[in-house]
Amino acid sequence: MKTIKYLVMGVMLAGFSATANAQEAELNAALDGIKSKAPNVAELAKTAYKKNKKNPEALIKVARAFYAQKDTANAALFANYANEAGKPKYQFAPAYLLLGDIESAYGTDGGKAAGYYNQAINFDKTNPEGYKKWAMVYRKISPSQAAAKLKEMKQYCPNEDIDAFTAHIYMLAGDEKQAYENFAKSDITKLDKSYLNEFVRCSYFTGHFEDALRAAEAGLKLEPRNPTFTRLAMFSNYELKNYEAAKIYINKYFNETDSAKFSEYDHFYTALIYQALEDKVNMYAEYDKALELVNDSSMIKRWSILKSVSDSYLKDKEFDNAIKYYNEYLACKPDVNFDDEEGLAIIYSKYGEADPSKKAEYIQKAVDLFRAAGEKFPVQQVYATYMAASNVNKLDDNMKNSLAKPDYLKVIELLGSKADRTKGEDIMLKTAYHYMMFNSYINKNVAGAKDYAGKILAIDPEYKPALEIKNLK
Repeated sequence: MKTIKYLVMGVMLAGFSATANAQEAELNAALDGIKSKAPNVAELAKTAYKKNKKNPEALIKVARAFYAQKDTANAALFANYANEAGKPKYQFAPAYLLLGDIESAYGTDGGKAAGYYNQAINFDKTNPEGYKKWAMVYRKISPSQAAAKLKEMKQYCPNEDIDAFTAHIYMLAGDEKQAYENFAKSDITKLDKSYLNEFVRCSYFTGHFEDALRAAEAGLKLEPRNPTFTRLAMFSNYELKNYEAAKIYINKYFNETDSAKFSEYDHFYTALIYQALEDKVNMYAEYDKALELVNDSSMIKRWSILKSVSDSYLKDKEFDNAIKYYNEYLACKPDVNFDDEEGLAIIYSKYGEADPSKKAEYIQKAVDLFRAAGEKFPVQQVYATYMAASNVNKLDDNMKNSLAKPDYLKVIELLGSKADRTKGEDIMLKTAYHYMMFNSYINKNVAGAKDYAGKILAIDPEYKPALEIKNLK
């Protein structure tokens, strides 16, 4: 009896094994046919379904194979087959993940994709993929809600590091501030190249240069010739005033990276580094390269480079070049404002003060520019008139010709009766009164001088020159 029993069991097991092998063979035939786009793929898939209709794991493989070939109709069909195969014991979370992938990649309803991913989460809370995919879809609707979903994931998937992924979500949503805050909490030693790239960028563009440098250096350990990491290490060192370190990265960036193209912004920043190191030859050479490359689509604008070049020449007291580049700056900058026009006046004023042979000509140019700017920008008329007065007074030896008198009287006219003057306006008015007080005094108008002294003391009761004039007998 025992012999017969074992013979029967052997036959049954052999039959089961043969059936299983047949199912596996038909499944593999379908998968191979889908991948190779065999002409009889529909028949192969149908056979695989018939043999595996109770096997959700097999059916999801077919669905994924179709999805890989961008056959979304059959992918969705077999995903639903897989889900049905799991009932009534359970619903098949991987099927919902795939349905969400299909809707996310090819559909128009992000909410529908999120719904599928949420179903996957409901049926398998310990699988992080559902949460991550839901967050990726929902970031377009609400990045903060996407981040909250990832916090929920942490409860069920405690080994998952949500900080870096949350930061990634915010980067995709264009919120660099929130991206930085989450990357800053992550373990930098566990970040891959892609996340380090995002970390260095969001740190740099939110002004966290120490973290930008830290992320860049971590990235360079993975890819020593990576241009993004090298570039932002150079920029961050500059912002941190590590100029010698920044200079080292100049050589690395331009000579030891895999970058095939350097931008005007690269050369502009390099010029700033050389400027900080007082290497004027290389500084101006880099400015020239930046000006050669800059165009309308550049991140930095031509006028910004020209202004920086002009400022550099002004610092070196090369006034002719400072004026040349400043005029080019004004010519190409849209919406020139008062500060822009004041800048040229200041260059002329400094030129006149530095060169006695050109003092009269260039100080007068500064005066004319201030007066014209005051007319053009009425909101700045008081300040412009005050600056015109201050400059023209430089051409007058001890007020002999009262050259500044008309402008200072204009300041008094504009501010004298103003009730809500600012501190700066009080200073300008006090200066105008001071000028008129001494102008009156040297022209032997003591009564007029005392009157202006009284006006000064109403602003500053302790002002000694006014007290001295007021107490004259």
